[in-house]
Amino acid sequence: MVGRCAATTAAGSPCSAQPVRADGYCYWHSPALAAERAEARRRGGQAKSNVNRAKRALLPAAMTVADMEVLLDGVLRAVINGRLTPGIAVAAATVAKAKMQAAEVGRLEAEQAELRSLVGRGRAS
Repeated sequence: MVGRCAATTAAGSPCSAQPVRADGYCYWHSPALAAERAEARRRGGQAKSNVNRAKRALLPAAMTVADMEVLLDGVLRAVINGRLTPGIAVAAATVAKAKMQAAEVGRLEAEQAELRSLVGRGRAS
């Protein structure tokens, strides 16, 4: 199957890709592969979704305060060096702040439960 694809490009010039099927068309132009191309586009779109990118970026274990400090130091350096936009840095700092506040709420709830337990034991005696 040497030769060139039988299709023309959107610009009207002949497609320069080699045919991959007996129908004389390349992967991008073969009518028989239309469903496969649509599925590949769907999978590619899902892989690039914000949710999936965030899942891949998350560390497997929870970050400690020290971990977040190191991360935010790196974010600050990247902004100063022009490798990261300030908007992304603001987002990272906002998420870190929310995470720290959630951790503090969890700590306070545990402390409150412990105090209630101690008060309950004091009443029982």
